[in-house]
Amino acid sequence: MKRKIAIGLSLLLVALLCACSQQTEKQQDIDSLLPERIGEWQQVQLVSGAEALEQINSLHGKNILVETGAIGTYQAAEKSPAMVWISRSKTPDLTREQAEVMADKMVRNPRSPFHAPETLISNNIKVYKFLGMGQIHYIFCQEELAYWISAPPADGEKLLRYFVENGQNQ
Repeated sequence: MKRKIAIGLSLLLVALLCACSQQTEKQQDIDSLLPERIGEWQQVQLVSGAEALEQINSLHGKNILVETGAIGTYQAAEKSPAMVWISRSKTPDLTREQAEVMADKMVRNPRSPFHAPETLISNNIKVYKFLGMGQIHYIFCQEELAYWISAPPADGEKLLRYFVENGQNQ
């Protein structure tokens, strides 16, 4: 009997370790999507794991269904910072639905700081584009990943291009 309990506990421990290892791998994968440098833009901060999820949920004002997230802040000489938020949901459909709801709320909320909405296609990816708070904003999905890029207007397209072209190769 004791042997059966010991074996059962050992199997449970192995299963827990495997689950933790997979979560760590997923976090490392998402962190790798935020490079240290994108052209003239240098990463000055990377937030990931539980802290990133806390900030993502705070941004939305509620908990959203994402497994993991990462936030990269980039700086270029004499420019305002740019931020890239990435989250991973369980399925591509859930990711797409969340992005569509977010874009819709940004347009329909009369107190929204976002304006001049556009929908465009970049590298065969549907991108929601907004202006607001002195920046240009892009929201798009690639499989289970949702991206939000906020950048100075003159540099937004360059950063968008980097992520739509490189995200598919990850």
